[in-house]
Amino acid sequence: MKKLCLCFILFAIITPTVFANGQTALVTDEIYKDIESLKYPQVSETEKPGMEDKINKAFQKYIKESYIELKENEEQAEKYDFHAEYQTDYEVKYNQSPKLSILTSNYIYSGGAHGNTTVESFNFDIDKGKRVYLTNILTEKEQIEAVRDYVWEYATERPDIFYPDLKKEDIKLTKDTAFYFTDDGITLVFQQYEIAPYVAGNQEIHVPTEVYEKNDKK
Repeated sequence: MKKLCLCFILFAIITPTVFANGQTALVTDEIYKDIESLKYPQVSETEKPGMEDKINKAFQKYIKESYIELKENEEQAEKYDFHAEYQTDYEVKYNQSPKLSILTSNYIYSGGAHGNTTVESFNFDIDKGKRVYLTNILTEKEQIEAVRDYVWEYATERPDIFYPDLKKEDIKLTKDTAFYFTDDGITLVFQQYEIAPYVAGNQEIHVPTEVYEKNDKK
């Protein structure tokens, strides 16, 4: 009985560590300049401290730029007499070693009928020691065309969500296109108004690996 209890205690102690090792990093909230509306992520417990520092610097740069935008919006609000609103947030979308995907969202109200939210993706590969952009995955023209075709077909099948007159060339896939890793591919994240009306929000479209891997010459 004592041996059984001892094994259970050891399992209880070891198991959380095993789960933690499956993650790329521990992600925690930070508040910039004690402004509650300016929340951003910082990471720790990665396997490569140098990469950890690189990731954190990227988010520090992001929040400093957000702070500047917040202040500029407040100045405009005072000048043109509207109630300024500004809010940053983030969501960890993928955190399985060696990859990490975090989406940031910046909501701003600058007068008018409603505010707008801009999404930016921060994707990292710890093993490769770098931030990953969409153009690092879709490196060939054929890959980009295959994914564009996939998105266009997906959208045209859902005219109640996307612009019914959406043209294939309206779908821009560039270095700045937001996305995040998934177990079996990537998910693209489009900005408001980009391929769908404001009411549809930021559209997320999952693209399976097989859509573009057949053109991957790596």
